[in-house]
Amino acid sequence: MFFAKPYEYEPCGMYSSGHLVLFLVSVLAIGLGLYASRRMDTARVRRTVRTVTALLWVLEAAKIVFVLAVTESRDPNDFLPFYYCSLILYAGALASLGKGFWQKLGDAFVATGGLFGGACFLLVPNTSLTRYPMLHFISLHSFVLHGLMVYLGLLLLVRGVYRIRLREIVYPAGVVSVMCVLAYVFNTVYNHAHPESPTANLMFMSLDFPGTPVGWLYRITGPVFPVAMWLVQAFGPFLLLCGIQELVRYFRTKRSERESREKRGL
Repeated sequence: MFFAKPYEYEPCGMYSSGHLVLFLVSVLAIGLGLYASRRMDTARVRRTVRTVTALLWVLEAAKIVFVLAVTESRDPNDFLPFYYCSLILYAGALASLGKGFWQKLGDAFVATGGLFGGACFLLVPNTSLTRYPMLHFISLHSFVLHGLMVYLGLLLLVRGVYRIRLREIVYPAGVVSVMCVLAYVFNTVYNHAHPESPTANLMFMSLDFPGTPVGWLYRITGPVFPVAMWLVQAFGPFLLLCGIQELVRYFRTKRSERESREKRGL
């Protein structure tokens, strides 16, 4: 069962008891990881990011081997790491090995896009649990991958290695934009060369993906879908997290002012 082909056994399904178990274990592991990291300085954070990124590359290589050897799929969507959450592989390397501008690129994506993408998958694992049982290599792989994405993003933010600033939106947007362009060009060339089965949809830039938010965006944007998909992926997660951060700061300031007034009243 652990290395079975898709649908060979009954899939776990989303929002099932199996999904709940995987979600809770992931949240607990993330919490324990952050607790264990509570005294890390910047140098140790960098080493942790480097180690985790190396692990993610090993897991990705194992997944590619599984797809090619077990499922025997040659669909590029199944094995090429050119999706939003795949960017953690490249951004993690930049964050841990890069310097200056390149490190900033990596940090910005890991702390925003990686955190957002990982959290979304843990809540909506529609590319694994809808095809495989809970105790399957791909199911466990996907939760480990996305759980570590959340951990790395929170680690950079909690330890103060990276701080979300609106003016730095160009960094994660630049990383995502480059991948979107590469993916769209690949999709176009591949689908043109395979008119009988135009399936390439890396970064979800070219085709519908029914039953997901991508499918909803595809229906309402029509011919400008690739542009809409680029805008959502390049700017949406950063702006959302930036907004959440500002709300937290606002309420903290209000609470501090209220406490100060109460002390003066005493």
